Amino acid sequence: MRIGMLCSNYVPHPGGLEVMVQNLSRGLARNHDVVLVTSGWAGNVGRSEESGISVHRLPATHITEQFGVPYPVPMGPGVASAVRALEGAQVIHVHGALYASSVLGALLSRTRKTPLVLTEHVGFVEYRRPALNAVQRAAWTVIGDRVVGAADAVATYNTRVQEWLRRRFPDKNLRYIGNGVDFASFRPRDPQERGTLRESFGLPKDKVLVLYAGRASEKKNLDSVLQIPRDRFHLVVCGWKRELRAPGLTDLGVLPHAQMPALFGCVDLMVHASVGEGLPLAVQEAIASAVPVVLLWDDGYTGWISQDVVDPHATLEDVKRGVCELAESKGRRAELSTRARAWAEGRWSWDATIREYVELYRQAMAKKVVDG
Repeated sequence: MRIGMLCSNYVPHPGGLEVMVQNLSRGLARNHDVVLVTSGWAGNVGRSEESGISVHRLPATHITEQFGVPYPVPMGPGVASAVRALEGAQVIHVHGALYASSVLGALLSRTRKTPLVLTEHVGFVEYRRPALNAVQRAAWTVIGDRVVGAADAVATYNTRVQEWLRRRFPDKNLRYIGNGVDFASFRPRDPQERGTLRESFGLPKDKVLVLYAGRASEKKNLDSVLQIPRDRFHLVVCGWKRELRAPGLTDLGVLPHAQMPALFGCVDLMVHASVGEGLPLAVQEAIASAVPVVLLWDDGYTGWISQDVVDPHATLEDVKRGVCELAESKGRRAELSTRARAWAEGRWSWDATIREYVELYRQAMAKKVVDG
C-alpha cells in the first residue's frame, strides 16, 4: 500500500505528536510505501530518506511558536515537489484537523478521489487566554469542520476528544486507536546503570530526581511545577530551549528523542501537569520505563491508562502536593513502578497500533469505492 502522511511538525521539532507520527510511519514503512510531508524546522528542509520513509520537509514560518501554539505555515519552494511525491497514494493520512498540512491533504483527497484518514489528537484545547480560544473556535468553524467532514475515517486516542467529535459530527466514522511504546528502548534500569546515566546528563547522584518534559505552551503548566518547593527533590526540565537557572533545578533544554530512554532510566518520578492533551506519549514512555508519574488527570485517558498505575490528581494544587509526597515515599514509588511496567507490557504495542491503522486505511478505501 502507498500511504501519503501529512503532519504539521515532525522530528526534530520537539513534541509528542511528532514522535507519535515518527513511530507510526516507521512501523508502516516496514511493509508499505510511506511518503511523509511536513514543515521544516531549525534549518531541516528538503527531501530525505529516513528509516524507509520518504520525508519532505517544506520551508515554513513558525511565528505562533512564540505564543506556545505550534502552527507552521509551509511556503516557498518544495510544495510542488511534495505534492508530486504524494501522487499514487492509495490513502492520505493527515494529523490534526486545523493545520495547513491537513487542508492540503483534504484538497488532494478531493481532487484525486483518494480516501482521507484523519487522526485528531487534541480536539478543542481550552487555553487560559480568551483570545486564543476565540481564534481556535473560528479555526474549527472555518477549517476543522471541513477537514473532518471530508475525512472517510477519523481516529483518536483520547476518549474525551472522541466524545467531543461525536457530539460535533454525529454521523462520522470514529475509531479509537491507542499508541504503543518501544519496550526495548523504554525499560527499567538497574542501580549501577542509573548512576552512570545520571552522570552522563550531569544530574545529582544523591537526590530524588523529578522529571518535567514538555515544549513551551501555557497548557503545559510549567509555571505551576516551578512553584513546587524543591527542598525534597531536584527538578529536571527538558523539551524546549528555556535556559532556566535556579537552585534545585537542571534545565537540559531540547533533547533528541533518542536520548529520552536514558533520561527516563535515571529519574525517580515524572510530573505531567498539562491540560488539553490527546494522550501524552511521554507519560506512556515513563510508565513503560517503570517511572512513577504524578499526573493531572484527564478523563480522556481512561482505558489506555489506569489510575492504578499513576498518581492521578484533579487539580494543579493536588499535583503539587502529589509530587512532594511521592518524592518522600520510596516505597510508594516502588509500588507504582512495578504496576506501571506490567500495565504497559500487557496493553501497549506499536505493532497492534499499526495493524489497526492499516485496517482503518482499508475500510476508508472500501468506503471510497462504495461512495464513488
